[in-house]
Amino acid sequence: MGVAEIGTASMQPVNAADVEAALGEMLPVIAREAYFTAALFGLSSRHLDGREKKRNFESAKKSVDHSSQYFRYYVSRTCGIAPEMEGDDKKAQGDAMLSLVASIHLNENMGAYIDHEKKGGDHSLSLAYVRATILDLRKKVDRQWVNWIDEQIKWIRSNPNVPINGKRAGVFSSFSRFPSYLDHVMVCCKAGRKKDYTPNLANIKVVSYYLQKMANSLIASLHECAERETTDQQYGANVMRMENSYFFTQSIKQRGPEFTALFAKQISSASTICKQSTDAYLGWMIKREFKALHSLFSNISRIRRDVGDADVPIHVSRATFIKTLSKESSREVMKEKIGTIYSRMEKHLSESGGLLPVAWKALVKVLYEWFGRWEKLSSQCYKFVLEPSAVDVVRIAKAAGGSGATKTVTPTSDPAIAVTPITKSSRIGLLRSRVDAKDDEGEA
Repeated sequence: MGVAEIGTASMQPVNAADVEAALGEMLPVIAREAYFTAALFGLSSRHLDGREKKRNFESAKKSVDHSSQYFRYYVSRTCGIAPEMEGDDKKAQGDAMLSLVASIHLNENMGAYIDHEKKGGDHSLSLAYVRATILDLRKKVDRQWVNWIDEQIKWIRSNPNVPINGKRAGVFSSFSRFPSYLDHVMVCCKAGRKKDYTPNLANIKVVSYYLQKMANSLIASLHECAERETTDQQYGANVMRMENSYFFTQSIKQRGPEFTALFAKQISSASTICKQSTDAYLGWMIKREFKALHSLFSNISRIRRDVGDADVPIHVSRATFIKTLSKESSREVMKEKIGTIYSRMEKHLSESGGLLPVAWKALVKVLYEWFGRWEKLSSQCYKFVLEPSAVDVVRIAKAAGGSGATKTVTPTSDPAIAVTPITKSSRIGLLRSRVDAKDDEGEA
């Protein structure tokens, strides 16, 4: 996909108008030549059987191929078809984007050369010849574009610029460039068309299949990077999946219903990956920072299932319970721990991914659910009111997420196009320093 384009204004369209003009002028000439040949030699007589008609069609094709060779040559060059290469390497080297646009134009021109009225005879034979010519041209331009797609897939699967340990990988280069390529495709397909024209790429089998294949390769490369032995499995793999799957989903949806319909399966798969990895990451974050509370209430929950509410204090004394809460869940301690979580999340998530506000909102919800359960266990087993309450924890978390919001960025490869406004805190002080030190000592 080359270097990512910055903004659609810098994306130069291919010579789509030349393709349209060449097809509009030359295909009718080729059709007339085929009609003249069939009429002159009586190649479409009605009394002929199917085998003879097929033989006559091949004869007419050879004759018309020869007489129209220069017309077809100029159509081929206008469509970006590279000349045949000699030697062992015969792979076409034409312009991939021009090939794609030409394929779409050829596909649209096919409908004009179908014998809808079933006239038969010379008219039908000439139309059949033009359709064969169009199919031959489409085969060549599609091969050139598909060769380019295959090269891009190889590049994607090489996982360029992805850190070995997976930490702070951010949005992969392959993921960030994919939306720019889709923008370029749309710019080129719309060039020279009416303002309200939008190509229906999902209905063109070759185009839809290989664009989806490229998208599938992105998701496959994400799995490969997340699952390799060198990738940090405590949080690195989940962050990697979260950011790239979220970026993929949002960047495709932002580009309109055409691409949303085309990549519906890939969007669904990426959304599932994002949800599962986010749940795992948030659970790890909370357990890491509230290790004592999580251990205490997990133990109480297990004992409660075995012996019931009334006997829980026998196994975990009320004095031990209250002492742990006073040490680990006072309001000041809670503010510090939640602030640490937010600072750590800022460190883990990249600015370009645009996931921080979404992930923090999800974490606030998880905090409410967890502290709500712990509040209920405290009340039922010890008749003790948990302070701060689950609602108070949510307020603290929202305050931590809202403080220092000074910068707006967009999760897209094209800064000129907004997808989802997000905020980025600029706090750098003692809290960030403490988190960095803790992470350097531990798993981060």
